[in-house]
Amino acid sequence: MSETPRELRTFLRECLGERFRVDPLAGDASARAYYRVSTGEGGRWMAAYYPEDVRPGLEQFLGAWRALAPHAPLPEVVRAGSCAILQQDVGDVTLFEVLETDRGRGIALYRRAVDLLIALQGAEAGRELNPPFTAEFFAAELAITREFWVQRMCGVEGAGALGRLATSFERLCAALERHPQVLCHRDYHGQNLHVFEDRIYVIDYQDLRLGPDTYDLASLLRDRGVARALRRDAENELIEYYRHRTGGDDGLRRRYFETLLQRSIKIVGTFARQSITRGRHHYLAYIPPTLESIRLCVDQLPEYRDLLESFPLETSETQPAIGPGR
Repeated sequence: MSETPRELRTFLRECLGERFRVDPLAGDASARAYYRVSTGEGGRWMAAYYPEDVRPGLEQFLGAWRALAPHAPLPEVVRAGSCAILQQDVGDVTLFEVLETDRGRGIALYRRAVDLLIALQGAEAGRELNPPFTAEFFAAELAITREFWVQRMCGVEGAGALGRLATSFERLCAALERHPQVLCHRDYHGQNLHVFEDRIYVIDYQDLRLGPDTYDLASLLRDRGVARALRRDAENELIEYYRHRTGGDDGLRRRYFETLLQRSIKIVGTFARQSITRGRHHYLAYIPPTLESIRLCVDQLPEYRDLLESFPLETSETQPAIGPGR
């Protein structure tokens, strides 16, 4: 417990008394810290600790929980304090891990995850919790990729190459802004879906906002290399399943690849920045399958082929530029 922040220990004493054990858990890409908390009586919970610089996110999370809890299985919030939240522990088994170990069961659960996604999209509350996706928002995300992946990790410089890339990014972001909008989780992928007692629980949903109708679907079926385990036949079947269940038009498949293209480019930048600025080099393993998704999108959307003239799609010739962020 010596590594547990003092104010978190105080919060846990208020919740559970004096006798409890705290074990740190692997974090996500944010500055939040996570702990498994247990007592001698067999109780077990998960505590999310918000350091001072991200503490406004605690109320944001609670607002999202209140909005989505009536529509989908979320870990129950047992108690919230000024610096931390104590939640139901839904275990460590993720949907992605189920797919990797038992593909048949995994695909069946991914279909259930599509149903769950549609239920989340029907939530009316929470739509004003965060600003909606806009072309400017998407462009800001891609600017991070330009800096941390294109320039700093891959060494691409020159006004010509970067200017052409900016033009391609602008066209893509404008296209996404024209898509039909629904409520988006924003990070709806297999690591944020936990399988516990034969239910799928959704976590990490505090950034929900209005956005493109296929945004979360693209995240679910492609993020972090899941497509390699899912395979194209299952991916195509699940796209069609989603289209049928939502009454989507014939343009849904095209929109799927446009949102996937923007999201994949954005994620490469996120992973590169995590490595460069925070030393979280394990994120680099997710870059090659994400680059595969970008290639697939361009194959499906040939009008974006010029993007590849300036966007690096190879990692073998580059080394990560490890060091403090600018």
